Amino acid sequence: MNNRNKKTKIALIGPYPPPYGGISIHIQRLKERLEEKKYECLVYNLGGQKKSQKKNVIRVKKIKKWLLRYFFFSKEHIIHYHNPDWRLRIIFGLMSFLGKKVIISIHGESLQDSLKRGSWFKKQLIQIALKHTSLIIVLNPKTEKLILSLGIKPKHIKIIPSFIPPIVKREEIAEIPHEVWGFVDNHSPVILANASKIVFYNNQDLYDLDMYIDLCTNLKQYYPNIGFIFCLPDIGDYEYFNKMKQRIKEKNIENNFLFQTKPCQMYPILMKSDVFVRPTNTDGYGISIAEAIYFNVPSVASNVCPRPEGTILFKNRDISNFTSKTKDVLCNYKKYKKRLETIKLENNSEKIIEIYKKLINKKTRYAKN
Repeated sequence: MNNRNKKTKIALIGPYPPPYGGISIHIQRLKERLEEKKYECLVYNLGGQKKSQKKNVIRVKKIKKWLLRYFFFSKEHIIHYHNPDWRLRIIFGLMSFLGKKVIISIHGESLQDSLKRGSWFKKQLIQIALKHTSLIIVLNPKTEKLILSLGIKPKHIKIIPSFIPPIVKREEIAEIPHEVWGFVDNHSPVILANASKIVFYNNQDLYDLDMYIDLCTNLKQYYPNIGFIFCLPDIGDYEYFNKMKQRIKEKNIENNFLFQTKPCQMYPILMKSDVFVRPTNTDGYGISIAEAIYFNVPSVASNVCPRPEGTILFKNRDISNFTSKTKDVLCNYKKYKKRLETIKLENNSEKIIEIYKKLINKKTRYAKN
């Protein structure tokens, strides 16, 4: 079995850490699981800031030049595309016309945005590409419904949440800055949140940093020694970031709020946190929430999309509701921790690898059956 796997080549196309974000972490962990099972896995890193030291991770600098060659001469048995760029989705979808077995994963709201803002011609191209893709993986029923509305058959769509449990490694724990552990030791309770970087969606901060600040301010009335850690490996919008730092100062929570801006894994900090929060104003799933639940950390999140089982939901952009739900978790902590003990999250890499096996064994792509 292992020898057969070794001959099977899988291409994962998308970002690879750093930067640390939902998609890049997903690709990193999927690669690890494939290699555990002796598959030959190659990552084409389209979002890398620098050359990776990891084996079989290729940083693509000149995407157009690389794409022209790869379109016709790719050698892998399975090509699994993850990036949200609608133009690249079309190109990889059309590779199926050449007999390539292509899987496209739709993360977040990227497809909905492409269809909403695109011209008729753009929509037609997306529809043609998706119809001829071997298989489409989505995170939730909402995206599945959207794809079905384009005329794609249900058997060509699979709902698989993107969470893959981390492999706990000493070297990744060692990468966490000492100031973070000092902050954890000197504050209680500790609330954790994260973002890949500050970005705006419909002219609004996607990760709602202002709500984290207001939450910390509100809870400090009841927990004077509360600590709030916000993991932000790539700052992004520095002007807005500095504005929020000023707001923290004005709210008098400078000693309670820590920005962790070093690019590194989040799970070591999560393992030492009491609560995880995610008030995003749009989302596809929330890998970090699933990760928190996996480590038995109660999680409070906005109700903007289907969330992992065990998530405590609050009304989107309602700071009062957000505060009361988080406060209730802290007041009844043992009860919420006990609830999580019964929840077993699946290792979704197993489902994806099973799809690879089935697709490899088929003479033609799914869309021809």
